[in-house]
Order: sequence, then structure tokens, then C-alpha cells
Amino acid sequence: MASFPFFIARRYLFSKKNTNAINIISGIAVSVFAIGTAVMIIILSFLNGLEGLVRELNDSFDPELKITASVGKTFYPDSLITELKKIDGIKTISATLEDNVVVRYGEAQEIARVKGVDEHFFDLNRMDTILVDGSLILELPDGKPGAIFGGVISNNLNISTNYPQYAATLYMPVKGTTYNSLNPDASLMMEYVVPTGIIMLTEEEDRDVIVVSLKTAQELLQTGKEVGAVELAVKPGYKVKSVQEEIRKMTKDKFLIRNRDEMNESAYRVFKTEKWATFAILTLVLMIAAFNVIGALTMLVLEKSSDIYIIAGMGADKFTIRRIFLMEGLLITALGIIIGGLIGIAFVMLQQRVGIVPIEGSFVEYFPIDLRWGDVVAVTVIIFVLGQIASLYPSWKATEKLNSKPGEI
Repeated sequence: MASFPFFIARRYLFSKKNTNAINIISGIAVSVFAIGTAVMIIILSFLNGLEGLVRELNDSFDPELKITASVGKTFYPDSLITELKKIDGIKTISATLEDNVVVRYGEAQEIARVKGVDEHFFDLNRMDTILVDGSLILELPDGKPGAIFGGVISNNLNISTNYPQYAATLYMPVKGTTYNSLNPDASLMMEYVVPTGIIMLTEEEDRDVIVVSLKTAQELLQTGKEVGAVELAVKPGYKVKSVQEEIRKMTKDKFLIRNRDEMNESAYRVFKTEKWATFAILTLVLMIAAFNVIGALTMLVLEKSSDIYIIAGMGADKFTIRRIFLMEGLLITALGIIIGGLIGIAFVMLQQRVGIVPIEGSFVEYFPIDLRWGDVVAVTVIIFVLGQIASLYPSWKATEKLNSKPGEI
């Protein structure tokens, strides 16, 4: 008796008789769930891909750990670096300095974030993977300082790495002086840097970052031997958070120690919020679409009213009859999930391997996409639940027929 409701439900759904309105509506209900499943998997995978791309770009530029002063903007790094060298898990140590400046190139001018880095900086990241033009050089053979520009600010300033004779000018107010309108140059520190490379980062960092040597930044920002941060790379086999905690204990809260996720926490939080907001919106759309299942099953109940009396006369109780139509809704939902899941997963695989949806005007040729099985499970569960909820009213309606005479509608 346990398989009886499934047998009847399967016969109703896959009937070999001539197609009628019930078959068409049932097919539409399956199609709605299939399209909904595929769309949700594809959209969530696209959002995963974008998040992965941002993480990859950040990982290519940001250190695994960054140490900054708890109070003030700069500090002398010598004693800190000496202590850090005693920690086994640290692979590379680099001193850096950042601040906002004004940059001029030709007739264009922008506010920028200059980042001075020492000779170890390129050992703790993968900037070669995000270099789109020029080279990673911060000092030219003739001794002139070089600079690596972010993609957005390079476009805004019309930066070219092909003309080393043209330099960009970095401006910073001289400390302890007031602006002199009669002689503006006397109130400003200036550094001339030759554009040597262009890197592609996230839009947030891309729009204003300029990488120069630490010496150039210290002279421009007038910090002497002080730096703004010490950046670290962790040896393979060591956990970043374990090393972070060891440094925190060593410095005794004198410094702020952050890992990559903490440095980009707000950006990653936005991605998660957008992803689940999108999931919620698509779920609401599917809730509306679930009325197709209610309509299909209700019409099936009306068409099979005589069958209901026959089945009841054979000894089936109300619970068994309800299970028939609940099982019918389950089959419609399951078929939609399977078809939609296969379509969605196939699309993701093709986008990953072949590339179906391109990106115009980007260093990435195709939209990044990343299938996560946790998303597939979440989509499957929510659609399954919606399908079963949509089946409740028609199944209850089926047993209500037993209170009326055969043939009554």
C-alpha cells in the first residue's frame, strides 16, 4: 500500500493517452520549476564567480597579514621587524607607507593613494598576474623613480608606459606650513615619477592606487624612516590565523594585525548580502510561479473526481488519497528540479570551459562563474518545499470530494 499513491501519481503524470489541458498545465508547472532551478543555479554561480575574481585580485596585491599602528599613522619598524623574524611561520616581511596625494599627468589631475613599498614587497604577492601593461619597475636605470598605476586612474589620467620621458607629478602639502597663494610651489612637496606599469585590481583599489618605492613615498610624505605598515607572507604549511594570533600576543595590542579577509571585510560582506538578496528575490518569484502547481493539481482533482470515488470504494482512506496528489506535486517538483539542475550545471560547466557569456572591454574575456554544491542544495531544498506547499490545497480538495456525490463538481 505504501507504493500505491506513487503508482497512481506516476500514471497521472506520465499518462500515454492523448494530450489534454491537464497534461499541458502539468508540463508548464514542470517547466516553471525547471527554469527557476536553472536560473537560480546560474545566477548564484555568476555571483560566486565575481566574488572569486575579486578575491583573486585582492590576493594578488594584498598581503596575507598586515600590521599597522594602533595609535597614529606611522611608526619606526626596526624593532618590530626584529621580533617578527623570530617567528617561524613568517616567510617574507615588507615595510610599506600609504597616504593620499594629488597626481598630475599632462593636463589631467586626480586624487590618488600612493603606496610606497620596499624591495621585499613583490616577494609577498603575485602582482605579475595582474600586470596588464609595462613592467614592475620602481626605479629606472638612470635612477629616476618609477610608478605602477591602477587601471582606472591610469585611464583617467591617460597614462602611457611607452614614453619614459613624460613623468607624472605627485603633490603633498609641506608639513607645518600654510598654503602660499603667491608661491604655491613653496607649500608643496613634489616628486616626479615615470609610469612603468599598469595593474588591474578591484574597482575600489583600481581607481586611485599608485605604487612607488618606499624611499620615494617617505620623501614625498616627509615621514623620515617611519612607515605606515609592515606586510607579511606566511610560509606554506602554517595557518595564517595561527601566525596572526602569535604576532598579536607578541605585540601585546600595540599594533593592529589584520588578515586578507579582515582587510576586505566590507567588500566581501556586500557580495554575501547581494547573493542572498538575489536568492530571496528569486524565491519570491518562484512562490508566485508555484501557483502553476496549485492550478495543475486542482484541475487534475476535478478531472479525476470519479477516480477518487473508485479508489475510496476500493478501501483507500482520506490519507491515502491525499498522498496521491501530494505525490503528484512531488513528482512535478522533482522532475522540474532534475531538469533545471542539469541545465544549470551544464551551463556553468560550459561557461567555465568554453565561455558562453563574454565581457566587453575587460581584461577578463568571459564572465567568471563558480558552481558551489551548497548553492545547488539550497536551491533544491527551497524549490522542493515550495512544491510541497503548493500541493497541500489540491490534496485537501481531493478528499473533500468524498463528502459530495459522484459526478458533482
